[in-house]
Amino acid sequence: MFSFKRHMLGMLLVIVTTLALGVVASGQTITGSISGSVTDGTGGVIPGASVMLTGEKTGQSRTATTDSDGRYSFAALQPGSFLVKVEKQGFQTYEQREVILSANEKLALPDIKLQPGQVSETVSVTTEGAVVERESSDLTARLTADQINLISTKGRDVTSLLRLLPGTSNNDDIEGAGDGFGTDLPNVSGQRGRSTVPTIDGLFAGEPSGSNKLSFTINQDAVAEVKVLRNNYGAEYGNNGGAIINIVSKGGGREYRGTAYYFLRNESLNASPFFNNKAGLKRPLYRHLYPGGNVGGPLPLPRFGEGGDFWLKNKAFFFFSYEKPHQITPQDPRFVTMPTALERVGDFSQSINSSNAKVFIRDPLIGTGNCTATDSSACFRDPSRATAANPLGLNIIPQARFNKSGFALLNY
Repeated sequence: MFSFKRHMLGMLLVIVTTLALGVVASGQTITGSISGSVTDGTGGVIPGASVMLTGEKTGQSRTATTDSDGRYSFAALQPGSFLVKVEKQGFQTYEQREVILSANEKLALPDIKLQPGQVSETVSVTTEGAVVERESSDLTARLTADQINLISTKGRDVTSLLRLLPGTSNNDDIEGAGDGFGTDLPNVSGQRGRSTVPTIDGLFAGEPSGSNKLSFTINQDAVAEVKVLRNNYGAEYGNNGGAIINIVSKGGGREYRGTAYYFLRNESLNASPFFNNKAGLKRPLYRHLYPGGNVGGPLPLPRFGEGGDFWLKNKAFFFFSYEKPHQITPQDPRFVTMPTALERVGDFSQSINSSNAKVFIRDPLIGTGNCTATDSSACFRDPSRATAANPLGLNIIPQARFNKSGFALLNY
C-alpha cells in the first residue's frame, strides 16, 4: 500500500511539474504586463496604495503596492480581461472593469485618480476607451475572439481573416481547413509571405522547410485572439525579418462552459454554374461538414494535509476543443495522357496527338534532317520491328537505346 501511494504521489508530482513548466515556457512569449500610477485629485502621487488585479474569467488575483512615485506594475500576465481595484485609507475605493490585455502587450493604464472619502465607498469605471500604447513602439494589429466568431469565413481557417487587418494581404482563396499542404501565410507590410513567422501560444508553427506555410490549422473556436506584429518589435523576435503572427488559444475559467456545433455547407444551398445548367448537369458535390465542440472550466486538484475541503478550486483550469472536418470540394477537370501498350515498349508508329494527327519522334543523335510526314530522315527507326504497314520501322525507338532503369520503372 505504501509503495502504491508513493508511486501515485510521484506520478502527480511529474504531472504538476510538467504543467508548471508548460506555463512558464508559454509565458515567455505571450504574456504581457499592466502598469500605471495612482494620484489624488490634484495630481499628487499616492504611495502605499493597495492595487489588486483580478482575472475576470478565472477569478485569480494578484496584489501590488504603489511605490514612492505612486507607480505599480504587474508582469507575466496571461492575455485576458482584468478588474483593477485600488484602495487607500482616506480615499474612495476605485474599480475599473474590462481592462483588456492582449498577447505580448505592455499596457500602461491612464493615471488612476482617487477621490477623498471612505474606503467603503466605491467608484466603478467600465472601460474608459482604447488605451494608447506608451510602453512599446510595436506596430500591431489584432483580431479578438468576438471578431473571429462574428465574421464569416469560407474555410473556417482563422488566417483567412488576417487580410482584414491593415497592411496585410493574402492572395489565396482558403477553401477549407488545412487545405493543400498547409495554409499560406499572408504578406504583411509589403514583405513576402515567406518572411512571416507564425506562432501558436508562443511556439513556432511554421513549416520547418522555411516555406510560407502554417504547418497546421488550429480550430477556429479555440482561438482567443490573433495578433500581428508588423514591425518595430523587440529583439526577442528573431529568425526572420518579416511580421510575427501570434495565435493565442482559449483557456478555461472558474465556470464550466462548453459549446457544440455543426458547420454545414452543401451544394444544394449553392447556385448552379451557368455552363452546368446549359449542359443539363447536376450541381457538383460541394460539402463541408465540421462537427465539433469545446468545454472548459476549473480543474479540481486534491488538497494534501489537514483541514479545509479535499479539493482545491480555481487553482488550475482546462480547455478542450475538437473539430473533425469532412470536405468534398469540386475540382476543375484534368486531362492526363497515359502511354499505350505500344508506347511503353517504344513503338510510336500508331500514336496520334489531340488533333488526331500522326506523331513523329525525332532521334536526337541525328544532327541533320527532319522528322515530318514528308521528310523522315531524322526520325527514330527500328528495322527489326518493321511491318508491312511500316516497312522502315519509323517512329519506333530501338530497345538498345532504352534506359534500363526508366524502362523497369515504367513497367513496375
